[in-house]
Amino acid sequence: MTMTKTTHLPPRLSGPAKGPAGPASAGPGVAGMTTRDFLRVIQKRKWMMVLICTVCVGLSVAVTAVWYMYFPSYTATALLEVNPPADVMARAQMFPQPILERYKRDQAQLILAKYLPKAIDEQKLRDTTWYQSLIRNQEDPVRELIDAIRVRPIPETSYIELSMVGRNKQELPNIVNTVAATSEKMASADMLGNLAETIEKLKKEQVRKSDEIKSIQSQMSTILGASDVAGMLERRGTSSIELEILTRQVAEGQNLQADAQAVLKAVLDAQQEGTLASSAEVQGALLMNMQYRAMTMRSADLKTSLSNIVRRLGPNHRQVLATEGALESITLEVDELRKQIITDTVQIVIQTRRLEAARAAQTLAEMTARQNLVKSRMRDLERQLGQVEALRKSADMVQTQLDQINTTLLGLEVRVRTSGEGPTERTGNLLVLRNRAGVPREITRPSWSINLALGVCVGLALAFGLAFLLEVADTSIRNPGDIARRVDLPLLGMVPHGDDLDEEVADFRRVMLLEPHSPASEAFRQIRTNLLFSGPAEQRKCLLVTSPTPEDGRTTVVTNLAISVAQAGHRVLIVDANFRQPAIAELFPDAKEAGLSSALVGQANWRDVVSPTGVPNCDVIASGPLPPNPAELFGSKAMEEIIAQMKGEYDQILFDGAPVMVVSDAVVLATKVDAVILVVRAHANSIGIVQRAAGQLRHVGAHILGTVLQGVRTTAGGYLRKNYQTFYEYHQRALP
Repeated sequence: MTMTKTTHLPPRLSGPAKGPAGPASAGPGVAGMTTRDFLRVIQKRKWMMVLICTVCVGLSVAVTAVWYMYFPSYTATALLEVNPPADVMARAQMFPQPILERYKRDQAQLILAKYLPKAIDEQKLRDTTWYQSLIRNQEDPVRELIDAIRVRPIPETSYIELSMVGRNKQELPNIVNTVAATSEKMASADMLGNLAETIEKLKKEQVRKSDEIKSIQSQMSTILGASDVAGMLERRGTSSIELEILTRQVAEGQNLQADAQAVLKAVLDAQQEGTLASSAEVQGALLMNMQYRAMTMRSADLKTSLSNIVRRLGPNHRQVLATEGALESITLEVDELRKQIITDTVQIVIQTRRLEAARAAQTLAEMTARQNLVKSRMRDLERQLGQVEALRKSADMVQTQLDQINTTLLGLEVRVRTSGEGPTERTGNLLVLRNRAGVPREITRPSWSINLALGVCVGLALAFGLAFLLEVADTSIRNPGDIARRVDLPLLGMVPHGDDLDEEVADFRRVMLLEPHSPASEAFRQIRTNLLFSGPAEQRKCLLVTSPTPEDGRTTVVTNLAISVAQAGHRVLIVDANFRQPAIAELFPDAKEAGLSSALVGQANWRDVVSPTGVPNCDVIASGPLPPNPAELFGSKAMEEIIAQMKGEYDQILFDGAPVMVVSDAVVLATKVDAVILVVRAHANSIGIVQRAAGQLRHVGAHILGTVLQGVRTTAGGYLRKNYQTFYEYHQRALP
């Protein structure tokens, strides 16, 4: 309709064939419902829900009144104070609340498991009518007492509450007080037994701790020997000073060794390069050799004499020649002596440097050994001192534990001595009866507030549960949301149910002609608009209108949609393609008897069977005689040729097809047309059957353009009611 907000469900083209649809579910499911759906369900079934709630609350009031007047129950309560023992209080120093609460829970369990069964033996309890009735009925008194008595530790207090609910308010205090007194007496007896056992354990622990202290002292004496801790500390200080001195000496020795190694390497490198002979040390050795000096001076004297003789006698004189021979001989001797001196000096220098490097390494090794010895001595001292310190701490810890044991033993012995004097305050008993139960005055059960609240809650639960159960059980398509969520198809529009209109329509299939200003006619115009803007004209020129089952309103949609398109100025052709139950001829009595089947079997040309409808721009072709093989005709080559020719002469061709789930005619025809419009009848077609119909069409490759929701009701919580009101108010204001 025009008033439907298209922003909620915008028209869209369906995608390509997706294959067959999945199996249909039982219903929409509460999980898939939106908040709007929940509100719609509540509005739709609100009176049923109000009735259920009223009945439940009324029953609650009636039952509570009868219960209160004739079967009331009372509660008797006694309080036991919990007196934790010393060991529990000691553990509670660090975490008091968890330890004490746990101890209270333990005592409550002891009362239920151990003390309650003993209370049955008390004569006061056996004299009650409650006990006598149990005996007469041959029931177990112990089990019944455990079920009847409630034992509850009161949080953040030192009390345990004992309570019992019953109808005899005179006997209730006697039963509760008997159980409380029995628990107090048995807890005292258990405490004495536990104290004796604890004292014996503590005495053994006392002896063990004393022996442990003696063993630690013996170990300390063995480690210290004849010395003491002060002497060991003094030796550690002396060794520390000595180690510091040795560390400095080792560092100096390392430097000396490095220098000696560097000098030796330089000498060896000079020897390798041949430059050691020219070193100052070697040259000094030459100068210090007396023989070398004398021979050098002799050579110099001969050179001088030779020079003088040559000037005086000439170079060829016999004396000159003799002097030259002597000079040559002395020169050779000088060279030989020089080489010998250099060789000896080089060896001496190398040997000297090696001895210096060796002495430096030996000195460093001796100092390092002394350093390691001092370090070892200090490690031994540190280890011994550490052992002594650890033993001393262990001895102190054991002594502290021994002192605690002695203190605990003293307290327990005092407690044992004073426990025989009776239950006085906190001296002897783990449980002390502080508040005895009295005769109750107020009725405990029933509670008006609880019962009325329960009635309201049960009523609401039943009302909501039944409402949504009915909603879930209804698997039919009811609104556009069901199509969007479960079928996944575009919605072209919704057509209201004829009974919900203010106008009286004689034939809803021709509502566009009979009531052109009604909401139904406006709905078909909305469908026409969505159709015209759903895609290119060549992709939607020839359309098949079908539905899952018979009587879903296919013919209604075809005729009214065709009339609305024709009124928009487009040439439209209506073709009745339902050979088994044709309906177009009934709507248009002037239609020719020969129809589509005649054209398909070749008995007539399709143009010859076209008839006018009386509506401008709108023509119709009836179905014609029923052929023996409709599906084969729809799948024939003739069908394709006829459709192609129709597209050339009309702007829009609408085929009124057979139901998809009944016969295969529509599925076959869907493969020949441009697209398919699936008509779904609200509250008649189930979600599953619509899914299967769409699946069959997709399976053959048909393009589903969208759906038309037919017969939408305006019931409470339904769609269109406000839209109808707005529509009529708008048209009334538009009247002159």
